Amino acid sequence: MSVSNSKGLLTGATSQLQAQWLEVRASWRDRKAQEFEQDYLSDLESSVRATVKVIEDIERLLQQVHADCE
Repeated sequence: MSVSNSKGLLTGATSQLQAQWLEVRASWRDRKAQEFEQDYLSDLESSVRATVKVIEDIERLLQQVHADCE
């Protein structure tokens, strides 16, 4: 699996999770839902953005290493 494939899978899975959470949240509205959202989902978007940046950095580094080896 390539680095860019990993990035695509991560962002796609995150988008799918957020969409499904919105569906669940429409009917799950108690304190436990709020706790779940706060504990597991509130920082997810920023964490994924940071991870994608690292993946892009790794991809650039690997491209440079590949170019240097030619």
